[in-house]
Parts: sequence; structure tokens; C-alpha cells
Amino acid sequence: MIKDSTGLRVFHVINFIWLTLLSLMMFIPFLIILSTSFSSETDITLHGYAFLPRVWSLDAFHFVFTQGTAGRGYIISITVTVIGTLLAVIITTMAGYALSRQSLKYRGFFALAYYFTMVFNAGLVPWFIIVSDIGISNSIWAMILPMCFNPFLMLLMRNHFRGIPDSLVESAKIDGAGEFMIYLRIMLPIAIPGVAVITLFYMLAYWNDWWMALLFIKNKQIYPLQFLLRQILANIQFAAMNPSMVNLGAIPQETVKMATCVVTIGPIIFVYPFIQRYFVKGITIGAVKG
Repeated sequence: MIKDSTGLRVFHVINFIWLTLLSLMMFIPFLIILSTSFSSETDITLHGYAFLPRVWSLDAFHFVFTQGTAGRGYIISITVTVIGTLLAVIITTMAGYALSRQSLKYRGFFALAYYFTMVFNAGLVPWFIIVSDIGISNSIWAMILPMCFNPFLMLLMRNHFRGIPDSLVESAKIDGAGEFMIYLRIMLPIAIPGVAVITLFYMLAYWNDWWMALLFIKNKQIYPLQFLLRQILANIQFAAMNPSMVNLGAIPQETVKMATCVVTIGPIIFVYPFIQRYFVKGITIGAVKG
């Protein structure tokens, strides 16, 4: 017994050391990105990357927020992310709850229809025509509605709801609760880990999206942050390929690339710690029952 206890302690120590080293290895690239974004472009060109800035400079962030109107883009991206994530979570959880109920008529047909869209799609042209014909082009809804439902995340929520005992639902029905009240007051609170998982996935999808803006948005006033940053990087690459047309000395290149990474991932880093405790549990529960 003592031998097993000692071996277990040794295992925990080795495991802790290994995970600590692995975490540091994962943090090193981010540290270099952060350091480079606050460094002088001249210093990076002459001496290369470093873990800490040798010459501190905010030129890269100044360039990002002045040349790309990133301040307004931040507001647009936050608005799209908040509204889109809220709408997507509501639709996804409702659909998942409906498919988890044995009493739903034609449940198999609806499940097959959802699954079919995960394997096959009509392509870009019909999708573009539909979005244009419903009249949401060149509006903020063009960046929200096309992404507000993901069949895979819906199936994940269905598995969560399936894992909830039917006795809870039957008890609620005996007390006079309707389907919507059961979904809102019983199923959702119990399925919080699953809701946290799909919330994070939707949030990342909306926050990182620039493709919808490229396709449907012509009004520069509603360009999201990701699209603006993509334009900045594209302009820098064009300038690097045509040095005779642009004064490259006035444009921070490497530091701007790193600054765009910092600007992009900043909000997600602050949000993730609040829901990470549900993340692993939510994926595990959703994967056990099929």
C-alpha cells in the first residue's frame, strides 16, 4: 500500500512537471507575438525577435487603429458577436431539445435533414443568391443570420438533452408545465456545460469571421474588425511586393502583423477563463451518448 502511494505521488510530480513545461512551451509563441507587437520595427529588422522588447514602441498599434479604423471595427465585431451568439445559442438549443424528445413527429426525418447538410451543400453561388434575395446584403444581418445555426453543435446539444432523465420531464408535465417551460426552466439549466461549449464555438466563429463581410458588405462603416485587419495585412503585403510604389520605411510590417494578432485574440482570452470550467465537461457529456 505504501509502495503504491509513493508511486502515485511520483507519478503526480512527474505529471505536474511535464504539464508545466508543456504549458510554458505553448506560451512561448504568444510571448514572442506580444513582445514583437510592442517593439520597434527597426529593432526587429536589425536584431530579430526577442522574449522582451529591446526598444519599446506603440507604432504598430497606432498604425492598426489609425489606418484601419479598427476602433469602429471593434464595435461592429462585438455587436455581431454578441447578437449572433445569443441568437445562435437560442436556435441551436431549441432545435436540440426538440430532436431529443421521443414525442416529436417525424423526428428521424428532421435529424436526417440536419445531418445531410453537414455532408453535402449546394455551394457558394446558391447560398450567395439566397442571402442577397432575402434583402440582408450590405447590412449587419448579413454577418449574423447565415452563421446562426450549426448542425454539428445542434447534435451536440441533442446528446446533452438525451442524457437528462425523462422522469424530470414527466414530473414537470404532471405539474402542468408546457414544452417551452420545460426547455427553459429544467433542460437549459441542467445542460449549462453543453450551452457553454456551443457558446464558445459560436463566439469564436463570429469573432474570427471576415468572409461574410467580403461577400456581402460594401459599406465601410460596418466593416468588422477581422476584415479591416485583413485589409491592413493585404496592403502591407502589396507594399512589400511593390517597394518602388510605397515608402516601406514608413510602414511597420512585422510588428503590425503581431499587433493584429494581439488585437484579434484579446477579447477571446478574457472571455475563455469564465467558461473554460464547463468546456471539457460539456464535450465529454455530449460525446458519451449518441
